[in-house]
Formats: sequence, structure tokens, C-alpha cells
Amino acid sequence: MNLEITTPMRTLLCEDDGITVMQLRKALLLGGFDIVGEATSGRKAIELALSLKPDLILMDINMPGSMNGISAAREIVQHLAVPIIMLTAYSDDDSVNDALEAGACAYLVKPITREQLLPAIYLAVTRFRAIQTAIEEATDLREAHDIRRIVEKAVTMLLEQQTISENEAYRVLQQQMDVTRRTLRQTAQDILDGGILSSIPPPEGPIEAVPVSSCGTSR
Repeated sequence: MNLEITTPMRTLLCEDDGITVMQLRKALLLGGFDIVGEATSGRKAIELALSLKPDLILMDINMPGSMNGISAAREIVQHLAVPIIMLTAYSDDDSVNDALEAGACAYLVKPITREQLLPAIYLAVTRFRAIQTAIEEATDLREAHDIRRIVEKAVTMLLEQQTISENEAYRVLQQQMDVTRRTLRQTAQDILDGGILSSIPPPEGPIEAVPVSSCGTSR
């Protein structure tokens, strides 16, 4: 499970506010991302996602038209395995919970700076790849759910015992997998059992936290 972003990510930008689009476009291009499409409505976001198959989607919650960003994200993850970051002007619990249930891997509150965006993307991708690894290791959906539950517990334990961010907790999981050559499930269980951890990387800035079990799959 390689969590490093080594090649330009093909990104779909779904946002209807012109100023926000310009800011995000600039931040993404400076960060080395490849913007393969832009959508200003939920239905267009679905159409472009299914045709372009991007590596990453940035989706505004309040997209205009008959389908908002949450509904669009929920539809997309039914057909395409892709990390989605939701963008919102408000951080109210209902909107955030709806976004997570739709399959979002992270969310950001506007206005969004490049310093916030890039770490959030990294976290969304690491979360997403952890989930995909769990699915690949599992023999059925029930086992995949069990693996995700164990990973979530391991990440929570790291956050409680170490002064680190959630992003860094995933890096610890990756480091342990690389060192021990064990599966994601075995590595997470080792942490829960008090196994020795690798060195922890330095902090990378503020990132919104969401449950690992929601990323890339609608509930």
C-alpha cells in the first residue's frame, strides 16, 4: 500500500463559484496536479467522473440544479472507486455527516488555501488507499468491514497515544507494513496489541478528520 503521491493526479474539479474555481485551480496546478475536467452541476460531475475516471474529485456540497454535491458523490462511488473531498461553506454537523455517508474521504471549509488543500488531498488519498487495501485483502464484504474496523481502532489508538495527526497515523501504518511485510489487517492488529512502532514523521498542517470506514464507499 504505497501512500506516496509520485505522479500527477488526474483531478476533477466540481465547483460552481468562479472565484473558488480559480483559487483551487491555481493551488492544484502549483501542487503538480492535472485538472482533467471541471463541472458546475451535480449531474455534470457524475457524467465527467464516469467518463474521465479521475484519480481525485473535489466536490462542492451545494452544487446548483436538481442534484447537489452529496447526491452526486453518492452516485459516483456506486460506480467508481475514487477519493472525494467535499467542499463546503459551512461546517454544520448535518452537512458533514451527509457528506461522509455519501462516501467522502475528507472535507474542507471555504475559503480554502493551498496550505489546507494539499495536506487534505494527501489524507484523502491515504485513507482511500487503506480502504482499497482492506477490500483487496478481504475474501468478502464482511471481512472488508472487519478490516476497516480494526484499522479505525488502530488509528484512534495512535491519535490517543501520540501527538500526531491522522495523516501521520496512516504513515505509521504504512511504515510498519513496509518494515514487517505484513498485511494491513495484521499491522493494525499489531498496533492494537502494543507492537513497536516506526518513527513518526513531522506534522504537515491542519486536516479535517473523518471516519476511515466512510471513505470511498457510501453507507
